[in-house]
Amino acid sequence: MAINVRKEFEKREAAKPSTPKPPVQTSTANQRESRTPAPTQTLNLYGTPATSARTRGAVDDSSSKRGGSKIPAAKTSEQIAADAQKILDELNAISGRLDARATSGGAVGPAAGAAAGADAGASAGKKEVIPNVAYDTIQKILESYRITGLASVLETIRDEYPEISSTELITLLQFDPRYNAKFNERFAANVARQKAGKPVYSPGEYLALEQGFQKVFDSYNLPTFKTQAYYDKFIETDVDVVDVTERVQLAYDRILGDVATKSAFQKFFSSLGFSDIVAGMLDPVNQLPALQQKVKAAEIGGAAIRQGLTASELAATEAQTNVGYTNVTRGTLGAGVLAGQGVTKAEAEAGYKDIAQILPTAEKLSSIYGGTEQQYGRLEAEQERLQGLASAQRKRQRLSELEMAQFTGRSGLGKGALKATPII
Repeated sequence: MAINVRKEFEKREAAKPSTPKPPVQTSTANQRESRTPAPTQTLNLYGTPATSARTRGAVDDSSSKRGGSKIPAAKTSEQIAADAQKILDELNAISGRLDARATSGGAVGPAAGAAAGADAGASAGKKEVIPNVAYDTIQKILESYRITGLASVLETIRDEYPEISSTELITLLQFDPRYNAKFNERFAANVARQKAGKPVYSPGEYLALEQGFQKVFDSYNLPTFKTQAYYDKFIETDVDVVDVTERVQLAYDRILGDVATKSAFQKFFSSLGFSDIVAGMLDPVNQLPALQQKVKAAEIGGAAIRQGLTASELAATEAQTNVGYTNVTRGTLGAGVLAGQGVTKAEAEAGYKDIAQILPTAEKLSSIYGGTEQQYGRLEAEQERLQGLASAQRKRQRLSELEMAQFTGRSGLGKGALKATPII
């Protein structure tokens, strides 16, 4: 609460027994001419005015100025009271600003500032120590980073660097080997990135990545993967939120959501079995492009399985014994090969639907005419339907013509046979 200095001064003046000698005042102009600098006013550690150490004890020699300088007339009591009130108002304003920044232990008002005036010279020229509120703010920042147990470290830094700013303090906690153990534990991926020569993320960027990962796992109800270990692994290996989203979508939307595709994937890639498909997809060791190719191969294999055919990732040949054709073999280009050639899931679905329809007759005719003609089995059907090979198409047409010729009594090369509806 501000004191009405004018009234207080007038009361004291009226109570005095005799008229005091008028104080000698030095004009502003004479102060500028004086060789001794005018006393400068600073704030000491507690927020009260303090006289600069270099001006303490300086003698006001304005009365001895050259050129007939005159001592100005003494100010009236009203003028002195007005000046004092102005100074006190300024101190009140400064104290209010300090109160807003300091904790209850460090807040001081004008009265406390006046009491501390005797110690002002000892703190002259010294920077203001960070008030407790700065440390409280840093504690809240660290808690938002999920870093705890740093109270003693903060006290040590404060003792060693009493004038440190909050920004400098965070820098010490993050990079100084004497204090950064907790920080490194919390942001472990940054340590690994730094060792690998990669740029590190700021705490804010790090936390933003973690929040992005968490949202992906929440949307797919995958709490198992919402761990700091997974987050650190992703950040260390440059797997961002988009990558994690694509990996989870590969596992759930394209594999686990389709029975046939899942069956083919398990057969092709047993190391990424059913229980570990998502984990395998999220493992940064498995690069995303390679995983995408595996899923494409599984989708092609799934299309074959859906039509009652076997699925193989690689090119393979197997004896056809389950339909009684001992001289017919079934081969396959391999789902992995077809995926590498750009065959899509939709193309595989349509292609294997056609293959499943013509393959029984084609294999039967191949067994009949296999002594003189090349056979047409699954391998050739895949070449025709999924690769578009004209040579495979000609094999199928030749077998069809030979069979039609048997019913018409003409050679398989006759014109009528060529015009007839193909058998296969």
